[in-house]
Amino acid sequence: MKGTRIVFSHNLNRGKYEALNAQARLLGQLRSEIWQRFGSINGVGVFHRTIRDEWVKIRNFFPLPAKAWKETLRDALDDIKLYEASAKEKVRKQIALRFNGKTAHHYYTLLKSNQWINDSLLSRWMRKAKKHGKNRTYNQIVIENGVYKQFKGKDGRTWIKIPSLIRGKPICIPLNSNVKLKGALRLILRNGVVEIHYLAEGKMHQPCGSQTVGIDKGYTEVLVDSEGNFYGKGFNKYLNDASERRMKKNQSRNKLLQIAEKSSHKKRARIYKNNLGTKKRNQQNRKIKQQIRGLCFQSVHSVIDKANKIIAEDLTTTIRGKTKGKRFNRLMNQWMKGSIAEALETVTKARGSCLHYVSGAYTSQMDSNTHRLEGRRVGDKFYHANGEVTYADVNAARNIKHRGLYDKEIKRYMPYQAIKRVLLNRLRASEELA
Repeated sequence: MKGTRIVFSHNLNRGKYEALNAQARLLGQLRSEIWQRFGSINGVGVFHRTIRDEWVKIRNFFPLPAKAWKETLRDALDDIKLYEASAKEKVRKQIALRFNGKTAHHYYTLLKSNQWINDSLLSRWMRKAKKHGKNRTYNQIVIENGVYKQFKGKDGRTWIKIPSLIRGKPICIPLNSNVKLKGALRLILRNGVVEIHYLAEGKMHQPCGSQTVGIDKGYTEVLVDSEGNFYGKGFNKYLNDASERRMKKNQSRNKLLQIAEKSSHKKRARIYKNNLGTKKRNQQNRKIKQQIRGLCFQSVHSVIDKANKIIAEDLTTTIRGKTKGKRFNRLMNQWMKGSIAEALETVTKARGSCLHYVSGAYTSQMDSNTHRLEGRRVGDKFYHANGEVTYADVNAARNIKHRGLYDKEIKRYMPYQAIKRVLLNRLRASEELA
């Protein structure tokens, strides 16, 4: 399985960086034009070769290298297609909620074949899900295979040679690694450093286990499975420490910002330059996020060591609820449930296990012994109807596993109101039988 790897430039001089930055800005303007022209309904079914052949005849992109603007065109249109695919996924959920049987299959077919533009209902849903996109990328250069050259320096590091805006004068970039690059490259310019993103073959992982488990995403730990095992303990410590540190630093920055606003022009410029920079802060935030992401991946690997089928709750939708306090919202914003979802999807594909999502509605409020809306949750404990007390996340994981294996009535995209009606009807029927 292939994955993205990143290497960085090493001691790149200012002149080369400015030359790369000028080229990236021109390519960013081209991206903006592509998004403006094809970011709405005009981009449905558009093929980049058709646009490229047309632009070659009628347009002049000097001083940009021909390969550079062609790759930027392809990359921007691919981004637009991904944006459209994300909107289609939202519309698929709406179709599943409203239709079934042949009618739903008909709408799925229209959506997949890009015929939704001729259907009034799907067009309306797609317009709501797919707003007109806007480009904000002005620091990237995409280079296809065969355009760049690479060689080794005296210290053994790899150098790459890429075309510049001046014909016949390529730019040589020293890297911090001796890796041999293959395939297309993506150069991202940040804070005087060039990041080179490339595809590489991932390492072979050991095979997955043989069990079927349900998992619940936690806060004090990354995951809890239906067998009562905890993975990634101390997860909340990472989140709390990062949140509190960020809060204190931002409070101090705000004080400096207020001083700068009330100061003279020269003093304000000095404060902005020397005390309100973001380079170090961004590095620290990136390091913390990598630590949290690494813990998520370690936890998922531990689960897959014993499981070949994982049933998890779907947390792709926004968690709605009453307005909470500032500290609670700050901690939840740091939770990074997206990193847990990314780890689940990536590791299961790499190791050959199956990931099955179910609706997470009311799984933490159901009794895992009876699978009905009985018992009550108090803090991190769940009190069952028979008097038994278990950890609340373990109870939720067991309900998730049961819903994925045996509950055919509750679907993944059912509204929580409909799920509540189903559960209340089951509870009422059990009470009548008793």
